[in-house]
Amino acid sequence: MIILTAAALGVSAGQTRSAAAIALIAALIGMTFAAAAITSPGPVSILAFVYAVLGFNGGLMLFVAGLYANARLRRATRVSH
Repeated sequence: MIILTAAALGVSAGQTRSAAAIALIAALIGMTFAAAAITSPGPVSILAFVYAVLGFNGGLMLFVAGLYANARLRRATRVSH
């Protein structure tokens, strides 16, 4: 579930097409994990943080791949006269 949520954040950040928004969301993932680790009474799994970062990056890559596929499909369907 963490990976899917992070991937959705990655796709959403990519749709803004703003480097500042992408960097802000990436930083917020780290800050949220840090705040959860500080306030947690028990041990914190660093693996969950790694999954979140991988999901976010995967979502960004998925968005870029979708843009590339969309551009290729649009070029293929154009009719030249």
